[in-house]
Amino acid sequence: VPVNENNEILQSPIQPGTPHGELIRNASLIIWDEAPMANRVFLTCVDDMCHLLMNHDTTFGGKVIILLGDFHQMCPVIHGSSRSQIV
Repeated sequence: VPVNENNEILQSPIQPGTPHGELIRNASLIIWDEAPMANRVFLTCVDDMCHLLMNHDTTFGGKVIILLGDFHQMCPVIHGSSRSQIV
């Protein structure tokens, strides 16, 4: 999903009625590989885009999203620790 990273608020340029918008609207599901490596802002952006394209107020506009990736590669979060303790 293309995004314009120059905006303070991350937004997708895909709009309803455009070829890309219709492609996503007609898709049975969306598969997202390497999801654990994506910033949560991108998930929010895709959620907002799906709400707009599907004209539906449920998560991801009611579209089925499969998030793939190796969740074991994620670094553990250690609250209140220093950089040297984490590394």
